[in-house]
Amino acid sequence: MNSIISKFVAVWLHPWQTMESVKQEGENASIGSSMIFVVVMGLLSGIITSVFGMFLPNPALAGASKAAAWLAAPMVPLVLFISSFISAFFIWALVDGILRGTVPQYKTSYRLWALVSAFSPASSLLSPIPKVGQWLGILIFIWGTVVMIRGIIIIRDTPPVRTWVTCGVLFAFLFSLGLVARMAAQRQLGTNPGEFGEFGAGEFGAATDDLGEASDKLEEQLKELTEKAKADQPKK
Repeated sequence: MNSIISKFVAVWLHPWQTMESVKQEGENASIGSSMIFVVVMGLLSGIITSVFGMFLPNPALAGASKAAAWLAAPMVPLVLFISSFISAFFIWALVDGILRGTVPQYKTSYRLWALVSAFSPASSLLSPIPKVGQWLGILIFIWGTVVMIRGIIIIRDTPPVRTWVTCGVLFAFLFSLGLVARMAAQRQLGTNPGEFGEFGAGEFGAATDDLGEASDKLEEQLKELTEKAKADQPKK
């Protein structure tokens, strides 16, 4: 437990030195401790999410039982654990491969991503705060991305400029897709998603409403033209 706490503190206070330690451990180091670290970070995030769900429930889940809120406790670490292998594979196959032209050790990529999971509990803690919580979550995500990119440069010795540009574009694109998907889901559910929801219900939402009204008018006009055409046909 002490090693997990020290690693968590090190990622927050001394991220670059922590990345140097990953490099010094070598590519053949075990990922066992990293897997445990990911699970613990997931458990913390899940417990925080469950507590907020119990005492500060989301309006979208007003009809759900309080027992359902505690499902986050086991589900969040499970999802984080599974996604850790997928995310590490993404770094290993796409990012590292593009930057170096070779496929480095997968275990090193996993240990790199596992360190970034230290930001997950803070994001879970701050995101539910009204108005500013989602923006704070974005800031934590951006900082985690910076740490990850810098970690790739330190551990892989990749060209800094090329690394920042390549990884920045990829992660910004993935984040944009996630944000758009979240806004679409919240709008589909008819929830009150806060700042992002106001943005979505603003320009994007107004455009969608206008498109729906135009579609209804077009359908009515087509119906009138069809009825008129039938009326103008000569009777047999």
